[in-house]
Amino acid sequence: MKHVDSNVQKTTSVNVNLRLFIISFLLFVIQILLILAGIEVNPGPSDDIDSSQSSINSTDMSDFGELFSKSVSILHLNVQSLAPKIDLIQAEYSDFDILAFNETWLNNNHTDESIEILNYQHPFRRDRGPHKVGRGIIVYVKNDIHVQRRSDLESESLEAIWLELKFKDKKALLGTFYIPSYSGSDIWEKIEYSPDMASNDNTINYIMATGDFNDNQLAPVN
Repeated sequence: MKHVDSNVQKTTSVNVNLRLFIISFLLFVIQILLILAGIEVNPGPSDDIDSSQSSINSTDMSDFGELFSKSVSILHLNVQSLAPKIDLIQAEYSDFDILAFNETWLNNNHTDESIEILNYQHPFRRDRGPHKVGRGIIVYVKNDIHVQRRSDLESESLEAIWLELKFKDKKALLGTFYIPSYSGSDIWEKIEYSPDMASNDNTINYIMATGDFNDNQLAPVN
């Protein structure tokens, strides 16, 4: 009886393997037929698209991707009170080259020294006010990155920090924004104007923006 059960199990295993082989072979044949018919199995963008219709320079974009995928890493978070989380940030996020945080909740009671992070330059910060608590932006940049603040691109009516970064022969602008949830519709005009000013600098190769915009893109448009 045990000998018969063993034969049945062997026969079942052979049948399963045979079915898998047949399925794999059929899929292979189908792919070959699709290729011969001129149909790609996993099609991408058409090569027939007129490049003049796109305002994006593919060479520039590939350079941009290579620059920031191999050279620089950026992290943005809504931190909601930075000071008590400095040790945690140091432990968890120090592998990133640039750290940008919104809702720092800092004021004049917090010195730069009290919120410094090892191996990063003095933080670039924009607090809500001398004594007020809430909101606020801060950006940390690693010591080995050449950076300067572009206060000429900032305004009192928009909570933002602009930094100019230099990587070898390339320059980039990084804007970090915070938009309160109760802002009026005019805030978007200010947001649009800010990168417009940045784009007027002909020495800049790339412009980036990050931040907390408090805008629900899934909400229905009125």
